[in-house]
Order: sequence, then structure tokens, then C-alpha cells
Amino acid sequence: MDTFFEEGYRFAVVTGGGRTARQYAEAVRVLGGSKTLQDEAGILATKMNAWIMISALKHAYREPLNDIWKAASLMRTHIPVLYGSVPGVTSDYGGALLAEATGSVFLNITNVEGIYTADPSVNPNARLIERMDHASLVSLISTIDTREPGAHTPIDLAAAKILARSKVPTIVVGPDIENIRRVLEGKRFRGTRIVSQ
Repeated sequence: MDTFFEEGYRFAVVTGGGRTARQYAEAVRVLGGSKTLQDEAGILATKMNAWIMISALKHAYREPLNDIWKAASLMRTHIPVLYGSVPGVTSDYGGALLAEATGSVFLNITNVEGIYTADPSVNPNARLIERMDHASLVSLISTIDTREPGAHTPIDLAAAKILARSKVPTIVVGPDIENIRRVLEGKRFRGTRIVSQ
């Protein structure tokens, strides 16, 4: 990512909490904590991951952020790294707001190759959807997004609705670095492209 920054690309990174967030949320649940408290534990995991990302990027701004306007203003000179900050939604939500505010592409790097017709870890017949519109994304996510702390969907429902309302160009891909490079270079990639109707 630093190489792309040096070549003139401008972007921000928004970290998720991943497995760590889910484990902490579950520990809080088992101990009797509220769902909001479970979410707050998950949010702290996203902040820990932000510190790791800052350490890995030489052009990163020096501290994790949860202010999209500050992040937007820093994108010319740094790579701002944001973390989750709102209970009840994932860090996708902040990323969607930032993309909307700056007129940017929303690139979601997740643990599957894109958006599927069903959960590919459960259904071997699940098919990768290479192209869909925002309304279809919102409709699909609405059927699986439970709002439960630690729940995981390719894109958070709140984020999907933000992306849809401003028709933000959206791409969902897996963690393969070469595939991500192809996305950034405008080449053919494996994943899902979400477009306006």
C-alpha cells in the first residue's frame, strides 16, 4: 500500500476486529455483559488492529482515528487508519461514510473472495456473485445481518445502505495480495463489483 501511496493513489484503511473481536464479544456475553458492552469489546479489537496497521505502513498517520472528517483531510499527506467506533455496527460503517464523504471507491477486503449466493463455508454450492447492484446487495445482506455482536457478513447492513444511497462504487475481495493489486491497478480481479442500477 505504501508503494501505491507513493505513486499518487490516495486512500484510508479501516480495520476490522476479526476473530479477536468475536472472541472478546463472546467472553463479555458469557460473563453477562450487555450487547452494547459486547460491541464495545469488539471495537477495542478494531483499535488494536489499527495500531498494528499503523506500524506496518510508513505513510500512516501516527494514531488510529475514528473521525471521518479528520481522516478525509489527512488523505493528501498520509494514510489515515480508522477503527470501529459505533456499537451496533461494524467498522464497515465508518469506511462507507468515509467513501461517501470523499467520493472514493469502497474496497472491502474480507475473508472470502467476494459476495456469494450463500455462505461458502457452509454451502458447497454457493456461487460467487461477480457483479450486482446496490439494491440487490442491501436485499441480500438484509436476510443475513442479525445485528448480534460479533456477527459477520460480507458488508454490514448499515454500511450497505450508506453505499446504496450515494451509489458509492464498491468492490469486495478476499485477502489475496496479488488480487488486491489487480483491483488497484484497474485489472481483472476475482471478487464482487457493486454498481449503480
